[in-house]
Amino acid sequence: QEKSAHGATGVVTKVEKDIVTIKHDPVKSLNWPTMTMGFVAKDPKMRERMKPGAKVDFSFTKSDKDYVITEVK
Repeated sequence: QEKSAHGATGVVTKVEKDIVTIKHDPVKSLNWPTMTMGFVAKDPKMRERMKPGAKVDFSFTKSDKDYVITEVK
């Protein structure tokens, strides 16, 4: 199971329960292009900082089928 963290920059487009949708720039470590996708953000304090329209630098890991945000700068 992949546990390494990946970093990305993007703009929050939507927040629903513990899913934050982010339009992110390319993620080189995963060979991902720019795209909009949902990430799991279970920590309420973290979600408070991720309002729609906010530009965020964030780290995430893959957990089972989900991509989970581990840090927001």
